[in-house]
Amino acid sequence: MSVYSLEQDASPLLALVASILAFPPAAQASPAHYRRLFTDLRQWTPLHQIGLLGLSPHGPVWHYEEGLAPGLKAQLGREEPGLSEGLAALDGQQGWCVLPVQDDRIQWLLVQGEPHEQAGLRLLLECLAKRLAEASTHARLTDPASPLFGRDPDWQHKIEQINRILRLANSLPTQALLAQLDGVLQSSLGLHQLHLMRLGPKEASHLYPHPFQGEDGFLRGLCHETNPTEREQDGLYWYSTPLRLQQHYFAHLLLATTRPLGADDRLFLDFLRNQLTLLLELGQIRQQLNDFNSPERLNHRLQLLRQANLRLQKQLRQHQELERKLQFDALHDPLTGLANRSLLMDHLQHAMSHYQRHGGVGFTLIFLDIDHFKQINDELGHGNGDLLLKELGRRLQGCLRQNDLVARLGGDEFVIYLDNSLGEEGAGPVLNRIMARLAYPFRLTGMEQTITVSMGVASVSAQTQEVSELLHQADLAMYRAKRNGRARVVHYSAECAEQAWSSPEEQLTNALAEGRILPYFQPVIRLEDNCLVGLEVMARWVTREGELKDAFDFIPLAEQCGLIEALDHKILHQACQQLRLWLPRADLRKFKLAINLCGQHLASEPAVQALLDIIAAEGVYAGYLIFEFNERELSRQDADIITRLHELRARGIQISLDDFGSGFSSLNSLFHYPVDYVKVDDGFTHRMLHSPKDLALIRAMRDICRDLDLALVVEGIESQAQLHQLIELGCPFGQGRYISPPLPGSDITPLLGPETGLDPD
Repeated sequence: MSVYSLEQDASPLLALVASILAFPPAAQASPAHYRRLFTDLRQWTPLHQIGLLGLSPHGPVWHYEEGLAPGLKAQLGREEPGLSEGLAALDGQQGWCVLPVQDDRIQWLLVQGEPHEQAGLRLLLECLAKRLAEASTHARLTDPASPLFGRDPDWQHKIEQINRILRLANSLPTQALLAQLDGVLQSSLGLHQLHLMRLGPKEASHLYPHPFQGEDGFLRGLCHETNPTEREQDGLYWYSTPLRLQQHYFAHLLLATTRPLGADDRLFLDFLRNQLTLLLELGQIRQQLNDFNSPERLNHRLQLLRQANLRLQKQLRQHQELERKLQFDALHDPLTGLANRSLLMDHLQHAMSHYQRHGGVGFTLIFLDIDHFKQINDELGHGNGDLLLKELGRRLQGCLRQNDLVARLGGDEFVIYLDNSLGEEGAGPVLNRIMARLAYPFRLTGMEQTITVSMGVASVSAQTQEVSELLHQADLAMYRAKRNGRARVVHYSAECAEQAWSSPEEQLTNALAEGRILPYFQPVIRLEDNCLVGLEVMARWVTREGELKDAFDFIPLAEQCGLIEALDHKILHQACQQLRLWLPRADLRKFKLAINLCGQHLASEPAVQALLDIIAAEGVYAGYLIFEFNERELSRQDADIITRLHELRARGIQISLDDFGSGFSSLNSLFHYPVDYVKVDDGFTHRMLHSPKDLALIRAMRDICRDLDLALVVEGIESQAQLHQLIELGCPFGQGRYISPPLPGSDITPLLGPETGLDPD
């Protein structure tokens, strides 16, 4: 508690505190007493909910409540320790003050006021809790004001004089109040001198009279810290008593009389001491309330609130921005920023429902595919292929109208939705703009590349039942355009259907059944000496026409139509079979085969066991294998995946975090998931020579992985300059088309060294 200054004027708040300190014991208090008390409190600050809570063997007992919300009791519960924990959690929230009370009947005092008045309200309620505790133990404040009452009418008059003066504390300055008290005591007790002084650690301060004339050494010698003192000096009888309440020291009251005090006088002095102590206690509470509500403290609290509000607003903006980004990423292609398959299908479903319900002009779909895109990728590299796709997306968007939509389904396949367009006449202007815009060469890292596209067009009709049917028709028309020589537009007709083309989903299902999804292997080397340390397995689709499709052309389709787990199982089978053929070679003693898997394999124990069963069936030691999981996919799984990752590692399989840096919690992933390898997303590799930030991130990842004892693999090395830069950075492992493109197993065999006939295990 801060030291109370008697120089401050008294406040009407003292009357409120006085009524609190005069409150009867809880056992004697009636609802009317509580109502009157809380009515007085409401004159000082608004109160919303009030409750006095006790505990019995049968549960909580509400001895008094006013405005208490019905759900609050259920929220707090009926049993310890949950009840106490609920009360402790409630304290400080939305203006609540919850205080314990040391009373046989009441254990908790709950009051809700205005949040900005909480500090002052808490002080008053502490005073009430203290009062209830004192009253329950029959403390002196519950006794009659003085045992002198009823003994002598003169003493009754003296007591009333003192009480009258003390009641003036609400209107008189402190010095004037003590002066009046001095005058009354001179007539009542024959008082010669009255002093009020406080003993500090090093010096004494005179509270009355102020200023003090004379030496204070004698007065200080009279002041005992805890006990009253009596002494006769130079014909005067001195009485010194410490004023203290609840073991808290305020000051010393010193009186000098010309005659010794009798027994009644001593009782009167004791009464006076109690009343002065109470007055000083009230004054100290008033000062604390004034301190809490001073302009400086209020401004400080307002400043803290403003700072907290600004932090909350910043966090809210960051959360909203992250939420918008997550929503955007869920519905858009990460490379081009165009709508993805999910957003396209949702858009088409709405358009189809509107057409079937209201009719109208209808809409048209254009299925667009780049001619010979794989050849462009092979000749110029995947980095340039990505640049081509992004620029193509921008040009297509520039050809559309306000309500049209362009989406990328995966690889080099795009679908365009044309609103209020039907047939060749409706789609003609947009098709002409597309052909004109794509006639201009594409500039890719200093080179110009001219492309052609094949487009299939299908319009909705009264016979169209499903969106997938219309999309299938546009797809068939596009394949007809390719069969007819590419670089052309074909509108869907019955002739396209006669070709019996199957949908992409059907084609992928057939490819899996016919064994045309094959594993290719890309070497992973130790950069410092070009030593082969492992291979990454990459799925390839060999079409019936002999075209080889990269994984990014059909993996999104496999995920969309629920074939991804079957595809992963197929690749794992074939990779293990190939590995078994390579095992007799001596160079494979520390060899690792990394296999990309979708996060769904970690969704359940049976899914994990299915992977282990494949490895066991092929007779391959699990220690040769690395399972790679995409960082973003892991973040979408449940908390049990950590247990399943540990189970895989216990079997000898190592875990790699793929595409690191492309998610939203990358650094957390390193600590959250049990991993052995970290693969930096190839986007950083492509940009690092021109972006200091990307280069700094790779350098930082090198240091982090070194400190955490993780192996760092850098993907996407497509030029000699990138390779030299990574060697200079000291990155341990790398892979990319500059080192070697993905190769079939037969082309990898010569790189592994001669057969020895030795068991590598």
